[in-house]
Amino acid sequence: MENILSFDKPKKVKSTEKHNKTYQSDSGIAGTYVPNMSDDDMNKWKAKHIKGDDERIEIRKTIEGVQILIVVFKNAYQPKRPKYPSNYDNKEVTLKYKEEQTEWFKRHNNVRISMNGKLDMTWDNFFDMEQAVREAFEILL
Repeated sequence: MENILSFDKPKKVKSTEKHNKTYQSDSGIAGTYVPNMSDDDMNKWKAKHIKGDDERIEIRKTIEGVQILIVVFKNAYQPKRPKYPSNYDNKEVTLKYKEEQTEWFKRHNNVRISMNGKLDMTWDNFFDMEQAVREAFEILL
């Protein structure tokens, strides 16, 4: 079976300045993204291997206008949830709690999936997604 993940960086269709001028929502408003790549690149299962303390592979794909982000982590990370301190007025206790809380917000299991809308997939798309996740998992072993 041929690998489905593409680790090649997609080429930009427009300059960043022209793209941001055309799509105002892509110039800094949180939660919005307009791809600046060819249709061929959008149809690939694009992957990026991120190494370091929290090694993972990020997979991106657009299906019928829905942008999917699948993050496959090498290891799950489940720090203990911090308990709200009874003496929150104490600055040292508050600082320690906030540090623990920040660390707790970084928690994740093995696979995280995000998208910008409702996804309607064919079986072919679904099985391709399954293959993409499996390939990422095998790379991280």
